[in-house]
Amino acid sequence: MEGSKRTQVKLCGLLFKDKILLEYFQKNKETNKTMATPSAAFEALMTGVTSWDIPEDAVPCELLLIGEASFPVMVNDMGQVVIAASSYGRGHIVVVGHEDYLVESQLFVFLVNAVGWLRSSSQSPIGIHSSLAPLVKILESCGIDSTIEPEVNDSLGVYCIDAYNEGMTDKLVQFVKRGGGLLIGGQAWDWANQGEDERVLFTFPGNLVTSVAGVYFTDNKADTSFFKVSKKMPKIPVLV
Repeated sequence: MEGSKRTQVKLCGLLFKDKILLEYFQKNKETNKTMATPSAAFEALMTGVTSWDIPEDAVPCELLLIGEASFPVMVNDMGQVVIAASSYGRGHIVVVGHEDYLVESQLFVFLVNAVGWLRSSSQSPIGIHSSLAPLVKILESCGIDSTIEPEVNDSLGVYCIDAYNEGMTDKLVQFVKRGGGLLIGGQAWDWANQGEDERVLFTFPGNLVTSVAGVYFTDNKADTSFFKVSKKMPKIPVLV
């Protein structure tokens, strides 16, 4: 499509200046977004993202990445990872360093991308835990159906939940292993400050799930003063 033929299209209540973005979102609902490499997956997750409009009062935790399957998506200028993705078994996972990011309407482009990448097909049902109820309307405004589901189950293709649930850890791990997509968010620094077990990497509820994919919530606060939107996957030191 030539630049001179670009038109403004309205999607999810906001203006996009390129029809390519609209075509992407339409295609994202109809095709399998599973990617063979982290670089390709990163591009799928970041398509159309031009800025990180994060909630100012939501201080995320830094994420620790281990192994070759996990990769960074959102990184601050200090090299701290705030959003990451990975794979485990036949499924995929997107991890966010604060649950409020998952219900922030200004991040709808990324949220749509994340759900699209996590789905195995356009027919895969999306379930959302009640802790992230506002996400239902965000997706609905973009033409994506989802339902509130108190627990993950085999009929779902994607499940979205915060990182504080202690009753579904095994079910969530098996869900991803069998091919499901998991969108999960939370921060561990406040959890640790409330007198919970200091061994955050081993006892924080979210880590009992995401650790199988090489992603850990830490008790380190992440600086939010500057986030750059990267066109290519950010390079960070990764423990292998």
